[in-house]
Amino acid sequence: MAKSTKNEIVGALRELLQAKRLDDITVTELVERCGISRQAFYYHFSDLYSVVDYAIQQLLDELGVAGPEDWRSSLEQVLTLLRGNRTLVLNVYRAYERSYVEHDLRRWCAPLVEARTRLAAQRHGVTEDQISFMSELLTQALASIVLSWVERGMPSSVIERLDDFDILVEGCLDYTLERLAQKKKGQ
Repeated sequence: MAKSTKNEIVGALRELLQAKRLDDITVTELVERCGISRQAFYYHFSDLYSVVDYAIQQLLDELGVAGPEDWRSSLEQVLTLLRGNRTLVLNVYRAYERSYVEHDLRRWCAPLVEARTRLAAQRHGVTEDQISFMSELLTQALASIVLSWVERGMPSSVIERLDDFDILVEGCLDYTLERLAQKKKGQ
């Protein structure tokens, strides 16, 4: 029953977010839409932001992390999903600090980017620290591209940016890892 109530709350919040920003929605409005008491709401969530956190985590768990070979298709899948829920995404995004959204985005991107970096690193003698550095750098870059896209209202051109990012990764990752391996050998 608890999971069902939580999902009802998430569903009702999704409906409300189609019409207004998160910071314009009240718990009272949400519980009335769900037909539950405030006490039932607070049994499951501490506030509206925790509902969003729960929904984001559910979505991330559903999407999972693809293998390093399919990282591009996973990125496209997420961006297509975000674009398909444009109003909802923008109404949540505009209620949050950019750093909070960036944290969630990086949390999803990091394992995907790290898997891709590790795949390339197999061909080079680099350290764990160097792999982490490259993964962090690429994750920051990808998160920045996606956040800029959201800030601009999510125009459909993000796939072109993703194409450019993919070219950057393919072209620079092997080169940079090779240079880092040479640096390690020289020390």
